Amino acid sequence: MPTTQPPELLDALRRFEPDAQSILIAARSVVLDVVGPCYEMIFPIKKIVSVLYSTTEKRMKDNICLLVVYRDHVNLMFPRGVDLKDPKHLLEGAGKAMRHVKLLTPGDADRPGVRQLIAQAKKRRGLGKPAEPLRKTMTSLKSRPATSTQPAWPRLF
Repeated sequence: MPTTQPPELLDALRRFEPDAQSILIAARSVVLDVVGPCYEMIFPIKKIVSVLYSTTEKRMKDNICLLVVYRDHVNLMFPRGVDLKDPKHLLEGAGKAMRHVKLLTPGDADRPGVRQLIAQAKKRRGLGKPAEPLRKTMTSLKSRPATSTQPAWPRLF
């Protein structure tokens, strides 16, 4: 279980309240404990931050799960959540494939059944394998799009 957080993650979480930050840190620890060394990609998106965990650099295709930080909670999301066995009835959502577990406190990440869902997602058929086994988690930050000084619409006058 990681004791220090990558600076990229801490920087992305700065705009959130300490409660949301502590939920994400607890959930991240559980994910990395179950998944082991993997690729971690941080996406700061307007009012939320998404953190994807994948088996290879192909973060969308080989995505195991992701954490999405909102103002007052964190969702542990599974791209193929409909395929997971959920005897504890933790999964929420009504989409075609995606399901999530809502985490309202840091302790929610250790609820019975959460680790089993992550372990199932890690074993999903079709996930790629890295060319060489990873020795540590590879964290990267999706760079923010460059802001232009030009307006997005054409100048009319």
